[in-house]
Amino acid sequence: MLKQAIHKDGDFYLLNVRKIYTDNVYFGVTYTTFTPSSGILHQFLCKDRPLGDLSVVHNKDRFISSLVDKKQTKKQSDSEWLVFENLVTCRQEKQNFELPYDVYFCFNSENVYRYTLIDLKNGSSLRGLYSSNNEETYDWLLEEFNGWASRGAPSKELVISFVRDKIKSFSNNIISVSTDYSKIIIEHATQYEQEWSDIKRRRDGS
Repeated sequence: MLKQAIHKDGDFYLLNVRKIYTDNVYFGVTYTTFTPSSGILHQFLCKDRPLGDLSVVHNKDRFISSLVDKKQTKKQSDSEWLVFENLVTCRQEKQNFELPYDVYFCFNSENVYRYTLIDLKNGSSLRGLYSSNNEETYDWLLEEFNGWASRGAPSKELVISFVRDKIKSFSNNIISVSTDYSKIIIEHATQYEQEWSDIKRRRDGS
């Protein structure tokens, strides 16, 4: 599979780049990467982000160049990012918000708020509203998570807005279309069952 990767940089592989449409309107890009330490990761950026711009997504060289620039920016924040990504060291504290879902604030070993975990009544979970006291890292979080970040523990109102935004996004009719330069095709099982399946389109040569 790795031989079909779009781009390789050391032990980093770019496997697939796909355009995301909601209700037939271009919404952003999801790209899939692999490293031995992190495994396979799917990352999304909406269309108003530099890497999500459709003209960039269509151009393999521009996309790779923009992704390399983004990786360099991320390296500046990696040490702090790994702290609040490490679930083992995080303590969960349930909030008494009296909402139709359970809200947990997660703190690191130094009792500093890092992110929010939300358990919805349908059995699914949301995780987000990451926080940083470092201005540079906070700005990066805002860009990485499409404006959804926090300076310290978020307010009840911010949690409600975050959940509403995610539920609204989930309710849309979402399909993905791999770029022409993606040899590895990735799509959700429900999409494969439809006539507009990207895998079927490639297989049939249409």
